[in-house]
Amino acid sequence: MVKVVKIIVDSKCTGCETCVNNCPASVYEMKDGKSVPVRVEDCILCRTCESQCPEGAIQVIEVEIEPPEVNPKKVAVTKRKTKKKTSPKPAKSKKKSSH
Repeated sequence: MVKVVKIIVDSKCTGCETCVNNCPASVYEMKDGKSVPVRVEDCILCRTCESQCPEGAIQVIEVEIEPPEVNPKKVAVTKRKTKKKTSPKPAKSKKKSSH
């Protein structure tokens, strides 16, 4: 099971910015005079937004979902091409000719 956060801000939101100002994870931003959860993946489930919203317009829901099954036959295995390691060639020394 994988836990996912879902945040619902319903129509009772008056745009007071309480959730924006109190969220320790900066999940909310104001858009068109309403609070919008724009970084739900950053939510730490403290539920401060729920408890501080004077209108009771926010619901934080933790949902458990089944991860999709991976069919091993459909997973493509790719090999990374590696360069053959060769020992470095010694540098040619340039001797000055004496005239």
